[in-house]
Amino acid sequence: MGLRGPAPKPTGVRVLEGCRAHRPLPENEPNYPPGIPAQPKKMSRQAQRVWDELVIEMASANVLRTVDQRALWQLAEDEALLSEAYAGLWKMIRAVQEKARNEGKELPGGALFALISMTSGRLAMNAIRDLGARVVIERREFGLTPSSRTRISTSGDGSVDSLEMKLCG
Repeated sequence: MGLRGPAPKPTGVRVLEGCRAHRPLPENEPNYPPGIPAQPKKMSRQAQRVWDELVIEMASANVLRTVDQRALWQLAEDEALLSEAYAGLWKMIRAVQEKARNEGKELPGGALFALISMTSGRLAMNAIRDLGARVVIERREFGLTPSSRTRISTSGDGSVDSLEMKLCG
């Protein structure tokens, strides 16, 4: 069984709120220094491109830590897989359209509907949907979605104390 309930509030947010629940703050919470993680050696070319884009954007915002290497690697690999999956899906859709055209058949719901109604198409769509959901969750962890970005405020000066968490609203 996985973790239950909502993710815990970061300690920085609890400090800014004033610890309204009167529960003690975590002791000895790790505070990692900012830094750019080393790029793993065994990455696909597509994942390397995603990694480079993410690191360039995130390093200037001062949200990266060297301990983020594995999580960032997973995000880069998943985004690369997702873009390959989308490209594969479009190839499948075009193949269904071409086959229907060659056989003189009409696709009442369109090529995508015909593809989804096939077992292989349904499996491909489910896999793409699941991978897309995983990428969104991973991007949220790094503050790379519009809603998750509203909770992060950085001064960008490179110091450990420059990262402050704030509440939205």
